[in-house]
Amino acid sequence: MKHIMEIMKVSSMKSINPILIKFLYRSAVSKLSDQKREIYQFIESKENQLEEISFNEMQFIQLMSERSPYKAAADHFSLDITSIKEVMDEAHAEIDQVIKERCNRIKWIDYSDTMRNKQGRKDNQWSFIFVS
Repeated sequence: MKHIMEIMKVSSMKSINPILIKFLYRSAVSKLSDQKREIYQFIESKENQLEEISFNEMQFIQLMSERSPYKAAADHFSLDITSIKEVMDEAHAEIDQVIKERCNRIKWIDYSDTMRNKQGRKDNQWSFIFVS
C-alpha cells in the first residue's frame, strides 16, 4: 500500500482518481514475472502486517528493523538479501513504468450532453467515459 501512495505523489498523477491508481497498481503487479511477483507480494504482506500492529511511525520503523521483511523474504526464498533488494528495485521500477505509461494514455471524454439528450434529461448528472 505504501508503494501506491508513493506513486500517487508523482505530480503528473495527482489528478487521477485513487481508485483508478489502485486498479492500475494491481494490474501492474500482476504483470510481474512469477518470481518477482511472489517476492514483491511476500514483502508487501510482511510490511502491511507490521504497519497494522504499529501504533506510530517510530514503532513501525523499529519493527521494520527488528523483523525485516527483506530478511524474511531472503530466508523464505533461499536468496541473499542483496538479491531480494535487486528484485524489489526491479519490481518497483516495472510497476512505476507500467502505471506511468497507462496514465499517459488515459483520456476522459465528457459524455454528459449526449446522455442527457438520449435520455431527455435536463439535470446536472455527469457522464464520463474512461479510455485507456
